[in-house]
Amino acid sequence: MRQFASSGFRLWNLSPEAKLVYTAFGLFSLLALVASALLYEEMVGTGTRGVRKYYLGEPHAASEPAKLAPQEPGPQMALPEEEFSGPAITVAMPYRKLLEVTHFHLFTVPVFLLIVAHLFMLTDLSSRAKMVWIAGGWGAALAHLGAPWAVRYGGVAWAPMYVGSGLALAITSAVLTLFPIWVMWRGAPEARRKRRDK
Repeated sequence: MRQFASSGFRLWNLSPEAKLVYTAFGLFSLLALVASALLYEEMVGTGTRGVRKYYLGEPHAASEPAKLAPQEPGPQMALPEEEFSGPAITVAMPYRKLLEVTHFHLFTVPVFLLIVAHLFMLTDLSSRAKMVWIAGGWGAALAHLGAPWAVRYGGVAWAPMYVGSGLALAITSAVLTLFPIWVMWRGAPEARRKRRDK
């Protein structure tokens, strides 16, 4: 931590061990984001339709009758086939579950952003570029954490906010994570210039 507090310190000055630690953290964090996106897609689906269904309990279209697994041979009972043609029953996400999900994410997302933003600040980008990307990451995270509440209590018009903020969070997180990894391993600008001049 002493290195991070000194003025003029940059990522390429880290020891190889520290570079390895931060690289592993960044890559595992990105894998966690990918796993979250895949889990969300599995639970909700893609696009705003899934968001509306998951948070508002919007009914599905008519669904097919359930297919039963093949049974072992045994006594048979002749029953008339029933067809289900109405909408599936769906329930809006309860307040408590929404609060639990938000509570968990309010502890994890800021810690992730705190770490990657600190690493991003130690790159050789301009102060303005750093401000834009870091503010973009925090803004996208805040919007994405608030989007389920907006959809649940504001209605279907807010569903695009969930998709848009998720995409913005994915892009800013990737930049805030991958750019510092690239910077720390490529070496100091002076060393790169010397290698080119040889």
